[in-house]
Amino acid sequence: MQNCKLVASNLAVGPVLEALDGHKEMWSEITVRQDYPGSAHHDTECIFARGPEAFTPEKFFFDLGSYDYPAMDRLANVLVPVLRPLLNDVLKVEELGRVLIVNLKAGGLVDEHIDEGTYADYFARFHVVISTNPYCYNITGGEAVHWPVGECWWFNHKMPHSAVNNGQTDRIHIIIDAVAPAFPMPKVPVSTNGAATVADIVGQA
Repeated sequence: MQNCKLVASNLAVGPVLEALDGHKEMWSEITVRQDYPGSAHHDTECIFARGPEAFTPEKFFFDLGSYDYPAMDRLANVLVPVLRPLLNDVLKVEELGRVLIVNLKAGGLVDEHIDEGTYADYFARFHVVISTNPYCYNITGGEAVHWPVGECWWFNHKMPHSAVNNGQTDRIHIIIDAVAPAFPMPKVPVSTNGAATVADIVGQA
């Protein structure tokens, strides 16, 4: 597989799922990611643990800054035990970007897309699987892979990618953006060759 790689396995993610079951209201607090017109993520719901300074096109696509949201504090007792050793000991992260918890609903689809903008050019992307079923697949550059519970995967979000949940249960991942030495981004940002302005990117949505 060229477009995704297993990073870690046997992560103790059970407490995260239990905490989410007890805070179902958090899924509806910030809905911009799935609600903007033309969103590839229309079948998802999302909790922002870390995110942009504001949900404007400029901040979302081009600002490299990321900030803790209230959800990070509310879920810290279950997130930190999973994320800290992964980020520090395995990935040896030099800079942490956004951290999202994303649910791809049963029967849902993430439309094929490429992540655009300076932010996406700067950070590598990783998924930690919290819950899944045998009918969930991530497709990156034409490679379809099922990611089991408790695993962390890197994938190339600068390639066309999509995801499908053909099962009857939700699929929940923690999505982590980070600068990690083992997963360098291209020296020449991909987006400068294509959609380089806010108007271009929003127009593609």
